[in-house]
This record gives sequence, structure tokens and C-alpha cells, in this order.
Amino acid sequence: MTFVSTTGTSRAAAPGPTGTLRMTPGRWLALAIGVPVALTLIGWTGFSLVTSFARGSYTFSDEIPVQDHQVALHMNSGNVTLREGSGGSTAWLTGVVQYGLVRPGISEYTSPGGGTDLDVNCDGIAAGNCGVNATLDVPAQIPVALWSNGGDITASGFSSGVTLWAAGGNVSASNLGGNLRLNTGGGDLTGTGLKGQIQITAEGGNVSASYLDSTSGPVQINTGGGDLTANGIEGDVSFTTYGGNVNGDGLVSQQAIIQSGGGDVALAFSQPPQNVQITAYGGNVTLILPPAGTGYDISTTADGGNTNIAQSLQNGTSPDKITINSGGGDITVSQS
Repeated sequence: MTFVSTTGTSRAAAPGPTGTLRMTPGRWLALAIGVPVALTLIGWTGFSLVTSFARGSYTFSDEIPVQDHQVALHMNSGNVTLREGSGGSTAWLTGVVQYGLVRPGISEYTSPGGGTDLDVNCDGIAAGNCGVNATLDVPAQIPVALWSNGGDITASGFSSGVTLWAAGGNVSASNLGGNLRLNTGGGDLTGTGLKGQIQITAEGGNVSASYLDSTSGPVQINTGGGDLTANGIEGDVSFTTYGGNVNGDGLVSQQAIIQSGGGDVALAFSQPPQNVQITAYGGNVTLILPPAGTGYDISTTADGGNTNIAQSLQNGTSPDKITINSGGGDITVSQS
């Protein structure tokens, strides 16, 4: 038997690096860019994870003085609900501030033009991690002017006049009376059960108005880019849309002036109007009229569309005037 000794022998090792890795300019540049970026991504991911779970809140209550028999409040952000208080001569603003890791402060001061300014310092706080929900209680018979630069406004139950301005949110108003000025800078506006001198403006959203009663001058509604829907309006009306449609039903108006910059106009009157002027620069016009004893003196101009008018409504000697101009659509006038 023959034995082969393996003493003193070894396996051949795999080849390895012959020296230290050489740092070329390209490698130095990759490190200079990649390391800070990687650290930033790691830090931001961790911060986002923490802020998604770290939520805090605190309540506040501020006395808002009545100046010149009016409550005027400017809020730089947040949602506000306006409601009638129990009485007295002082309004109160109560609410909740919600935040993430950073607790924002609140500052209050009197603006040079009068009224109260309330600022919640959300500067430098990530979007969605700082917000306010507040309620403004105002004594009865005290007019209110309320501005919010970043949230929604809800108001109901006032009869002494209200001015509302939401620069970036929606406005919802119901059962208001007096001198009413309702405005949105970029949101939708809904008004129901309003009575008095009414002016509504939505610079970028839609307007939905129902059961409005004008007691002084026409109901004025203007939209900068949205649709206008009006139902059950009593009193003269002035509607203007620069980019949306106009839809009206159940109108009880003696005088109606309608202008549409680019949309259709569709109106239905519940009672015979005396004077209707409709101008549509780019859409169709559909008008439904109730029968009138003397008919209507109807005048139409359709630059680019067809005209269809019910013969039963036409009377060139009637004192009730209907004037319709369409720059690019059809005109249809029918009897209800």
C-alpha cells in the first residue's frame, strides 16, 4: 500500500487586489455628490416617518372686540365657522390648532384699518402639519366681516349683515339676512336662504345659489371661471360668468341681465319678466318663459348659430322686452 503525503502542500489562492484602491477624480466627485445626497435622503425619510406619527394639538380662546358696532376678524389660515352667540357685547373665537413636531404660536393684534388680526405661525412647517379649526361666536344684531386666507368659511343664522372672504377655500352660507357680501378667491361658494342686498363673487370656483330673496337692488352673482347655478331666486338678478355656464330655474324676476363669456345660458322663469337681456359670447342660449297676456317683444341675434322662437310668445308691441345675443351658439325660446 502506498501513501502519498500532503504535508507542506497548499491550495492555490484566488488572485486578489495587488494594492490600495486608487482614488481617481471621478471617484472623488461621486463621493462628494453621493454621500450628502444619501445622508439627506436618510434624514428626510426619518423625519417624514416621525412627523407622520407625531401629532399634537392645543385649544385656544380669544376675545374679539366689537368696534364701531361691527366684528371684523382677519385670519391668516384655518377653517372658521360663524354662528350667532348668546348675547352681550363681545365676540369669542375658540378653536384647535393641530401640528406635527413643531408647535406653532398664535399672535393677535389690531390692524391699522380696524378689526382684529389673528395669525397662526405655520411658516417653516411642512404642508399638512399645521392647521386651525375655529368657531366665531358673535352677539345677535352685530354685523360681521370675516376673512380667511387659507381655509373654508361656514356661516348660518345671521340677520344683521355679513361679509365673508375666503382667499383659498370654500364658502357655505345659509339663512343670512341684511347686507350680504360673499366672496371666494379660489373655491366654490354655496348660498341658501339668503335675504337682503346680495352680492356673490367667486373668482375661480362654482356658485350654487338657491332660495335667494333680494330686498334691495338686484341679486348680483359673478364667477371668474366656474359655473353659476341659481334656483328659486326672487327679485331682479344680474349674473356674469367669464368662463362657465349659467343655469337658472324658478326665477321670479322683473329685470334680468345675464352675461356669459364662454358658456351656455339656460334660464326658466316662473313668472313673466318685464325685461331680460342675455349675452352669450360663446355658448347656446335656452330660455323658457311662462305665457304672458301681451306676449313678449323678442329680439335675437345669433352670429354663428340657429334661432328657434315659439310663435305663441312673440308680440312686437308688448311692453315686456326679451333681448338675446349669441356670439357662437344657438338660441331657443320656448313656453313653459
